[in-house]
Amino acid sequence: MEASMLEETVQDPNPYPVVAELQYPDVWKLCTQARELAWDPAADIDWAALKRETAHLPAAALEAGAEWWSLRAWMEHGATPYGAERLLQAIFDHLPFEVKQHITNFIFEEMRHHEASFRIANSLAVYQPTPRSDYFKMIIPRFHNEEAERAMPFYAGMTVNTLFEYVSGELTVARMNNAAYPEIRKACELILRDEARHIHFGRILMRRFFEDLTQEEKDHLGEKFATKLRGSLLNGVYAVVNLPADERKRSAAARALAADHGLGATHPDEEVAIIVKAVQDIREIVAEHGVPIPIIPEIEGGN
Repeated sequence: MEASMLEETVQDPNPYPVVAELQYPDVWKLCTQARELAWDPAADIDWAALKRETAHLPAAALEAGAEWWSLRAWMEHGATPYGAERLLQAIFDHLPFEVKQHITNFIFEEMRHHEASFRIANSLAVYQPTPRSDYFKMIIPRFHNEEAERAMPFYAGMTVNTLFEYVSGELTVARMNNAAYPEIRKACELILRDEARHIHFGRILMRRFFEDLTQEEKDHLGEKFATKLRGSLLNGVYAVVNLPADERKRSAAARALAADHGLGATHPDEEVAIIVKAVQDIREIVAEHGVPIPIIPEIEGGN
């Protein structure tokens, strides 16, 4: 029977044959570590204790903390469709089993970070499932734009993502240090432990595959990193520097209030300094492989 002319016939790529022989032991080691170090946000952190310990704080501070951790939850959730796209691509491109397994772990771990973040928000006040401001309702969906990733070679695109994991990790260290409450600190520590594997995966990719990239592809990779950092992550998630003036003032004040009360946030000025240092570190790391990252004017000056 032929498909109806009114139906769309989808031509799915063929995932077969399925190759199971391990090709990259260093990637497989990350996969076994993920199994050994798995944690459960619902069971491994005492959320009731966090609620009791912060009950004395002003309502405005609790609301600011809940807004900040809700934003963290949206950001972490934004990584899951990215991982899903890469997993589909890895399956249909017949990539090694351990690469597919690592991406699967990445998806699960980002969802775990999402859960930990919204549980903190709920413990402080209430998790905000959608942004309060019209600006954030506009900017958050941009995290799901896959156009840049699809335009790059697979491993180059994966590496760009891990570079952002490095920036996020440096910011999370500062937020962990700000946390005056053991439960928030523990959540940050566990998230950082996962992020360390993601970052190491990027280093493996650079070591194994970057010598096969053309200089044009390397230039493109550096440009995409800078563009994404400027285009979305400086617009309220990593820092507030690119927000409209009124939203920058409001968001910065809320984030500072949460930081002042030890709720695992950072002051906006501190965020910029951390990001600048992280970008400088990344620039040195990728320079070894011939990847130039352009100057980012909003945080580094220049045009």
